[in-house]
Amino acid sequence: MRLFIAFPLEEPATRRLGEIVTEFERNGGPVKWVDPKNMHLTARFLGETPDNLVDPLMKLVTSVSGKGAVIRTVIQQIGGFPNLHRPRVIWAGMDNEVNKLILVAAEIERQVQQLGFAAESKPFKPHLTLGRVREGVKIGNSLDYLMRYQFAPIPLLFDRIALIKSTLTPRGPIYDVLHERSL
Repeated sequence: MRLFIAFPLEEPATRRLGEIVTEFERNGGPVKWVDPKNMHLTARFLGETPDNLVDPLMKLVTSVSGKGAVIRTVIQQIGGFPNLHRPRVIWAGMDNEVNKLILVAAEIERQVQQLGFAAESKPFKPHLTLGRVREGVKIGNSLDYLMRYQFAPIPLLFDRIALIKSTLTPRGPIYDVLHERSL
């Protein structure tokens, strides 16, 4: 199974992010935009995972949920990886309370390594993926639009953590929550 651990988003935030993605879609560019119903904050991507690790991962989610607290933050910026001038990923970023998210992600990382997963190669940077640009493709005029885009801050509440199964299909991923706990 292809698995990841994530913080699900509340409906008001996904609705507003969906409106932003729709605005970006109208302004062109060869970007594969994320369906708002699939938006989440990935705490740790696990990839292909043996069935025998599902129960320990559920216990990990329960353990981490008991150590965390509800996290309130605000989406305030649009950015890109590696940068917004040549993005491969276009994301929405948060400016406050991210240290709490980083602490929870660090605890998840510690526990998944104890289960035998390799250490994550990059440090955790809290962000919400809005779209992906295919390698080598330039998004042209859309870049100017993205760089000038302004929006009112979007309140965001992270009050749950989940183990999610991802099934890739030609129409996009299908997510199934295997285990979810309140923070």
